[in-house]
Order: sequence, then structure tokens, then C-alpha cells
Amino acid sequence: MPRFVEVSQVLLFTLFAGLSPTVWAQEPILLDEVVARVNEEIITLTDLKQELRRLRSSLRQENESPELLEQAFQREKRYLLKTMIQNKMLVQRAEEFGIPDSVEPDVGKILEEMREESGIPSMEVLDQYLRQQGSSLEEYRGSLKQRLIIDAFLQQSVYSKLTLLTPEIEAYYQENIERYTETAEVELQEILFLKEGADEAQLHKKAQEVLSQLQTGASFEDLAKRFSDGPTAAQGGGIGSFKRGSMAAPIEEVAFQLEEGAVSGIINTEYGLQIIKVVSQVPAREMPLEEVRSEISNRLYQRKAQPGMKKFIDEMIESTYIYVTPKYREEYDVTDF
Repeated sequence: MPRFVEVSQVLLFTLFAGLSPTVWAQEPILLDEVVARVNEEIITLTDLKQELRRLRSSLRQENESPELLEQAFQREKRYLLKTMIQNKMLVQRAEEFGIPDSVEPDVGKILEEMREESGIPSMEVLDQYLRQQGSSLEEYRGSLKQRLIIDAFLQQSVYSKLTLLTPEIEAYYQENIERYTETAEVELQEILFLKEGADEAQLHKKAQEVLSQLQTGASFEDLAKRFSDGPTAAQGGGIGSFKRGSMAAPIEEVAFQLEEGAVSGIINTEYGLQIIKVVSQVPAREMPLEEVRSEISNRLYQRKAQPGMKKFIDEMIESTYIYVTPKYREEYDVTDF
């Protein structure tokens, strides 16, 4: 059986039931456009637009800049139709094994857990929230069920045939120990004296006077409120926690040399003079293997599964009737079909 057929005409849904003879004589009513066909099932333009909305909404959470959002959207959009076709193909095959029925209880359980964790009082309110995001509870349920069906099917067909030995996990852990090392972190307060518009000599004199008061036991918080030009002066100069590698070099060099509770000298930076206090410290820590074993196992299973997954999908494509309307072939990357 051919994998796809190049058909020039656009397939239409036509509404027949209840039409008068006059209406029957009119042009067909275009209710939706067929984008692709997978065996006996179709992907409509409405389906595609729904997934495009979902994609944009998902990317919006990761990209604050409109420009970056649009770039990411255009990049991911190219492969969206391919993913939709593959998903429909996988769900169809999963139905032969009765998998959709087996995941149904999990769908309700996950939705209920999501509602409770989000503090949403009812499913009706959850539906309202999802509609505000351009979706609905029905759409979300359908998407979740599809994901669970596909995961269960691939687990049964691909992942269950893989073996992963303890020495493999241990070797990966040792070879990638940097990945599983938590960076040292410090929580800081600052007193900042901005250089802009200030006389350099007077600025140094002011900073030295404040430092002298700190060295004789004055409250850092009180002096920050009185003298700091920083944005958190009113709160006592607290500027939060920073991991090694995330601060300006002059500040970081001093911050990680100080003990907890210690106050620095005057630090000369690009924007001004700073005095910092280390409120708390979290030293670098190698995460124990047992803490990351599950994450490593998943990573190695994914790596091992790739060759078998590709072979499995390719074989399914060969035995599946797939048609993509020509104009969508031009817009989306569907070269595999």
C-alpha cells in the first residue's frame, strides 16, 4: 500500500442531513479542511490550529521577549504536523492492544492532582482557567490521554525490551559528576554607593565612614537603610542568593572568601563602591548517586531507545497509509511521509 497519494483536490466535509432540495443544489458547505489523513482518520485544519495555539502558549512561558517567542514558534512549528501524524499513528496502533482503556483512570487521577496542587476549587473553575489560556478542560484531557497512551505503548513496545545494568548507571554518574554537583551559593546584603554624579573622594570617605561603623558593631541593616543607594536599601540591603559564576567578578571573588556573617571591605565595581555581608552560605555538594539514580536511568534509557525507536517508527510508517495535503507539505516538514 502506498504511504501517501498526491491528490490535488481538497477534501471537504459536507453537511447533508436535514438539508432542503434548494440547499442540496447549492455549493458544498466547507466545514473544515483536511490537512492530513492517517489510515481512516483525518487531521483537520481546526486540529492543526488548536495545536499551534497550544504550542505558542507553551513557548510563551519560556520566552519573555516577543522576538524570541516568535523565533521559537517558527522553529518548532515546522515539525508540528509531523508530530501530530506520528502521534495519531501511535494511538491507532495502541488501540489494537487496548491501551486507551487502561490509561483512562490515570487521566482522571492526574487532572485531580493538578487541580488540588494548583489550589483550584473545582473542575468547573479549572475549565474556566484553561479557557482563559485558549484551551479547555476537554482539550486538555484529550491531550493528556493521548500522551499517556503513547507513553504506555512505547513502554510496552520499545522500552520494555531494553536492559540497563547498575554498573552502567554508576559509570555515567562518575563520568558526569560535574552535572551532579550543586554549585556553592551565598546569600548577601549590600550597602551601595553609586559613582554616577558623585565626587570620588567624598564617595570613598562616606564608604569608609560606614565601614568603620560596621567594624565597631553597628547594624548592617540600619546602615543600609540610612546610606545605601541600592534598590533594596529600605529592606536593609538584602539582595538575595547567588550561585558561583552568577555575580560580577569583583563581588564574587570577595563573597566566596568570607565566612558566614562576615562583612567585606570596600569593593570597587563598575557602578559604585559596595560593602557586602554574607548572610548565609551553602557549600558546593556532590549529589549522592541514590538521589539522582532515577534521573540517570531515564537519561540512559532514552539514549538506548533512540535506535530502536527510530526503527520502530519507520516500520510503522511503512505499514500506514499517510496522506498530506500538498500545500501543507510545503509549509511543514513532513519529509518522512
